[in-house]
Amino acid sequence: MTSFFTRRLVLSLVTAAVAGGLVAAWLLGRVALRPVAMYTGWLLLVLLLGLTFFNARKKLPFIPLFSASTWLQVHIYAGWLACFVFLLHTGGRVPSGAVEIMLAAAFGLVAASGAFGLWLSRWLPPRLTRSGESLVYERIPMLRHRLVTEAEDIVRAAEAETQSTTLGDFHVRVLAGYFAHQPAWLAPLAGGDAEHHRVKLELEALRRFLSVREIQIADQLADLVEAKRNLDHQFAGQRLLKLWLFAHIPLTFALLVFTAAHVWLILQYSHR
Repeated sequence: MTSFFTRRLVLSLVTAAVAGGLVAAWLLGRVALRPVAMYTGWLLLVLLLGLTFFNARKKLPFIPLFSASTWLQVHIYAGWLACFVFLLHTGGRVPSGAVEIMLAAAFGLVAASGAFGLWLSRWLPPRLTRSGESLVYERIPMLRHRLVTEAEDIVRAAEAETQSTTLGDFHVRVLAGYFAHQPAWLAPLAGGDAEHHRVKLELEALRRFLSVREIQIADQLADLVEAKRNLDHQFAGQRLLKLWLFAHIPLTFALLVFTAAHVWLILQYSHR
């Protein structure tokens, strides 16, 4: 079985070789006074349509046309190649027309969001794995609600058993807000668990005022606090990945619209 490093090396070398061949063809075309901008434009359109097809392939997993991981690798390296072809197509010049400016801006946003998504997909999953058990995103709200209910049940049982309101007061003052709190949208990028550490420290400080039985119950609450931390990490990380897709995919379709307008204008005025 080909290792990930070997596959990445091979694909990188193939992409670099194709890019080198395109540069040579582009230079020869310019010397021969060929319409290299038109050739690179059509090549870029083919690459963009191929890259868009990757999203359609993900929605049709039953099609026996290579695996999703293979398509992802093709998508990544074809994306880098498309960026290179875009530079050849523009000749490194800043566009001047309104449609060209919007097209270049759309391409830049798509390329930047794609590069960010690639980095995020490599950087985030290992962090989520280290945070605890991997969870299905759609089940996380139910698990969060279960934690809230379990914490309330434990505190009520503790008050009835120990005839003390110490844990109940702590729950109202600290834990209720902590369990109801949702992580910020960019929390995975910020790092740190300030809120989690604050609750742990306060719960640890409370132990000196508790009876032996209450300490045992506090340990149960501490386990729930740790479970909430894992839920927050999984929820925030997976939500950020979904948020990235909600940005990258619409930008891609906007790019296709501007590309279609650009092609139409070129075909309309190239023969006049």
